[in-house]
Amino acid sequence: MYHNPVAGRIFRVWLYHNGGRVPQSPMEALTPASADDLPPLGELIADDPFWRYPTGLAREGVAHLRVWRTATVPAGYLAVVTETGGAASVTESAGRIWAVLAGRFGPSLVLLEHTPAPEFGEGPETLDLVRIGPDGSPHWSRVWPTQEDNPRHAGLEFWMAAHGHQIVSRPASAFEWCQDEDD
Repeated sequence: MYHNPVAGRIFRVWLYHNGGRVPQSPMEALTPASADDLPPLGELIADDPFWRYPTGLAREGVAHLRVWRTATVPAGYLAVVTETGGAASVTESAGRIWAVLAGRFGPSLVLLEHTPAPEFGEGPETLDLVRIGPDGSPHWSRVWPTQEDNPRHAGLEFWMAAHGHQIVSRPASAFEWCQDEDD
């Protein structure tokens, strides 16, 4: 189930598979983001490992928040909210999180949701771009990892090699991108 914080409704996301409906998370099968949507990072201006965010019903969740000024003209902000495994889900609160951060940093905010790999169990570490639609509902696009055969893969790997290590705490060499010898 997915909760739309603006409309205050809960609805199911369905994937049609083998002729039947199978409930799915809205995060599955994401279209990759475009590297053009991701600004170069500038100065880190906020790093709060215990940032409290609204989850609704007068409750709060806790996540790791990092905010950078962007190295663009005009400057904007890139915020990364990392899931810390608390009871509340960053994904379910993405619309509220964006509203709080956009209220503080302005509408030029770029929001990324970072989900570390589970300590025990299956699942990859992911980084997703969160966009807010005209109706206030969040929409996600995968930044990392992306399939190598996707036409956006090289640009996203390049962005991750340049900036992703600051977000996911890995050296730049951990990302697949490399410059062609002809360039």
